[in-house]
Amino acid sequence: MSAGGDFHVFRLLDESNFDAYDRGHYGPVLEAGIAKHGLDIEEVLAVTQDFGLWAICTSGVFRAALRGVFKKRIEVDDLIPYSRIEEVRVESSSPRSGKLVMLDVSNTKLGQIDFGAGGPDRTIEGEKAQCERIMQIMERAWSQV
Repeated sequence: MSAGGDFHVFRLLDESNFDAYDRGHYGPVLEAGIAKHGLDIEEVLAVTQDFGLWAICTSGVFRAALRGVFKKRIEVDDLIPYSRIEEVRVESSSPRSGKLVMLDVSNTKLGQIDFGAGGPDRTIEGEKAQCERIMQIMERAWSQV
């Protein structure tokens, strides 16, 4: 992806989702997910980090990550359409972390987005706010399906 492509992707998203390190790594990852699922960048409503990224889209959510220490590769999971999601729960993992858990009609976990305060730039309050923001965006998109 060219630097111009990075700018196109990230100008459409909330700047608070990425720090300088992530900008260089997650642009191609997001673009690979968009291409795999046949989406347009305009369908991506938000992106959040979780040892990779979760893209919250108009039709569902997907996880993608840059893997490998020496041989870098991009892995993109299947799209979880909102029509398969019966419930999204906010759960606490520990005093410093939480998660959004997506369940289907039989209470089977479809996926989970982890939020944790670690490092100088990630506070408990900031991660809670990010979790709530992502939950609200998902609920709005989910209600449109």
